[in-house]
Amino acid sequence: MNAPAYQEGVLAHGTRGELERLRLLEELCDPTTTIVLERLGVAADWHCVEAGAGHGSIARWLATRCPDGRVTATDLDTALLDASPAPANLTVARHDVTRDDFPAGSQDLVHARALLGHLPDPQLALDRMAGWLAPGGRLVVEDPTYLPTAASPYPRFAELFDACQQLPARTHGTDHSWARRIPAAMARSGLTDIGMTIRVAVCGTDEKEDAFWRRCFAQATPGLIATGLMTAEQITAAVAHLDDPAFSDTAWMMVTCWGRRPS
Repeated sequence: MNAPAYQEGVLAHGTRGELERLRLLEELCDPTTTIVLERLGVAADWHCVEAGAGHGSIARWLATRCPDGRVTATDLDTALLDASPAPANLTVARHDVTRDDFPAGSQDLVHARALLGHLPDPQLALDRMAGWLAPGGRLVVEDPTYLPTAASPYPRFAELFDACQQLPARTHGTDHSWARRIPAAMARSGLTDIGMTIRVAVCGTDEKEDAFWRRCFAQATPGLIATGLMTAEQITAAVAHLDDPAFSDTAWMMVTCWGRRPS
C-alpha cells in the first residue's frame, strides 16, 4: 500500500467517520492486545514502536507501562495521533514501514495491528520490523481474516461482508488471507517462541460490535456502490439484519501473533 492509496482511500484518516471507527476498533481489540503484551512481560525500561498507530491507544498504554523507556507511535498520517495528549516518553513520527527504518537492534517491542495485510509485501515489512528488535525483543502482529461467507445462514449479510473484503483488495491491495500466514512469516524472519491467539467478532449480540460494523458499512457504502460491488438497496437490506433481535452471525477473526528475536 503506497501513501496516496492510504491517504485517499476508504481507510484514510480524513475519511468521515474514520476516527469513530478506529476508536471502536480500539475498544473491541485492545483488551486482547494488552493481555498478550502483559504476558510477554513489558518492562518499565523497554523501547517500543507502535507501527500504524492510528488513534494511538496501544501506544499510550505502552507509554504508561514503560515510564523509563521510550515509545514511538508511527503512521503515514499522524493527524489522529497529534490530536491526542501524549506522555513525555511517547514520540509521534510520520513513518512508512515499507521505506523507513529504525536502527537495527534498537527496540524491545514492535507492535502493529491491522497494518501488514494492507501492504503489497507483508513478509518484507515483517522482516524489517524483526530487524529492529534487540536480542530477546518481541514482535506482535495483529491482522483480521474473514470467515467463509458461504457458511453464513444470512446470504444478504454474507454478501455485504464479501463485498467489504473485495473493496479494500481493489483500492488498497489488502490481502485478508495474510493473517493466517503470520506465524509462518515470523518463522521465516528468524523469530522463535512464536504464539497465536484469535478473537472472533460476533454481530447481533454486542452493541459495541454492531456499532463498529455499522460504521464500517457506512464508510464503505460509497465505494461499494461506485465499484458496482453492491447497490444501495442491497446494502440497506443487509445492514437491516443488525436491527433484528434474533440475528447473530460471525464476522471476522482478529489474529494476534507474537515472536521473539533469539538472544
